[in-house]
Amino acid sequence: MNIINIEAKSMKTYLYAAAVLVCGLSVAAPTPEEVRQLGTSLTPWGAEVAGNKEGTIPAYAGGVQDPPKVDYASGVLPDPYPNDQVQFWIDAKNMDKFADKLSAGTQEMLRKYPTFRIAVYPTRRSASFPQSVLDNTVKNTARCSVADGGDTLDVSKGCRGGFPFPIPKSGYEVMWNRAAQYVGAGRIKLTNSVMVKPNGEAVPVNTMYAYEDNQLYDPDRAVPERHWGIRTEYSGPTRLVGQSTLIFDMLQRNVRKSWSYQPSTRRTRLAPDLAGDTPIATQGGAQVYDELNMFSGSMDRFDMKLVGKQEMYIPYNVYRIGTKGCGQQDGLYKTNHANPECIRWELHRVWHVQGTLKEGKRHVYSKRDFFFEEDTWYGGIQDTYDLSGKIYRVLWAALRPDYVKHAPGVNVEIDSFDLSSGTYVFPVDAQAWSLDKPLPASSLTSESLPTFVLKPPSY
Repeated sequence: MNIINIEAKSMKTYLYAAAVLVCGLSVAAPTPEEVRQLGTSLTPWGAEVAGNKEGTIPAYAGGVQDPPKVDYASGVLPDPYPNDQVQFWIDAKNMDKFADKLSAGTQEMLRKYPTFRIAVYPTRRSASFPQSVLDNTVKNTARCSVADGGDTLDVSKGCRGGFPFPIPKSGYEVMWNRAAQYVGAGRIKLTNSVMVKPNGEAVPVNTMYAYEDNQLYDPDRAVPERHWGIRTEYSGPTRLVGQSTLIFDMLQRNVRKSWSYQPSTRRTRLAPDLAGDTPIATQGGAQVYDELNMFSGSMDRFDMKLVGKQEMYIPYNVYRIGTKGCGQQDGLYKTNHANPECIRWELHRVWHVQGTLKEGKRHVYSKRDFFFEEDTWYGGIQDTYDLSGKIYRVLWAALRPDYVKHAPGVNVEIDSFDLSSGTYVFPVDAQAWSLDKPLPASSLTSESLPTFVLKPPSY
């Protein structure tokens, strides 16, 4: 299925409406000529259709072309590229040859850890989206804007149902595209997170079911109020059993509302500390809250600059994680980093946004470099720097695009490597499902937290 095709009549309608309204917007808005590229030289969500001149990045052809048979109820997707082989390895000895395509954090990991290396596979542009997401993304060129210094997504003109800025003009617009990651009407996943100490000891830090949704994709909601809602229910280890949390990130000024239920007190409380640079206790303290999903919550502490687009090696199509030889009890975890044999890297084009801490603001990071893959606005790498300017942590958003539901953001490992301590946290989505409709509102209230409600969906 070639999903970059949009009916010509509908496309002309969208482009005409966008062109009329663009004229009344700021100079930073995409021009009518740029908008006309969507669905032609650009995909409807703004990625380049063509491959690169070297042929190392192929042209976009609609995602996975020959998907394997899938039992979707299992929550596990088979590797659609089982016969692909490693083309070459990058390590500390030859990394200078590829330096222009490696993030600074990746280079530092190669220098710091002699056993770390990168397995480069053929690039597979496996992401795809439903037609409704494509249609709405083109419409959004005329109806989405940012306000309040970039920290508000203005939906008053009907912004919804797709990526808000397929032709971004600022770092904040790219960050809102990331916030609009498509997982279907919602997703449920079973995640097991492990913290690996500098001596190589792997310590389970949490087992949980999590539900996430995005009201931008809820057709039954006339005016979206939030772009992210997450409910988590912990079943392990023992100290966390029975604990649950609920977080809402609002579209207006990216305000976060959060609650936590603690079984020891049998009380649900407001939890305003589940934000910003507060360490995540259920991740062993090795991540902070605004690193969830690569970034979450308010952007008011950082100036988000759009640097541009470049080619970069990133973890991608990592379907091998969790399979034989790469399971959590079967070879995945090595000292200081995950098993290089288990992590597939590919060359992709990425959008580069640099977040710099504003004067007078406080955060453990002075700078953050985000590299978001062009076909998903999500997968990629984040390099973070401490207050002295040294690389602190490197985060991977290692995707396994859902080629059944055409929801590439459903399966992702947000892995965090602390280069200052040698510790890393590696959550594995053991099972993940894209939902056809969001959970009922009654399951997303603070009053519901004492009762576990999450379970695998029926298909």
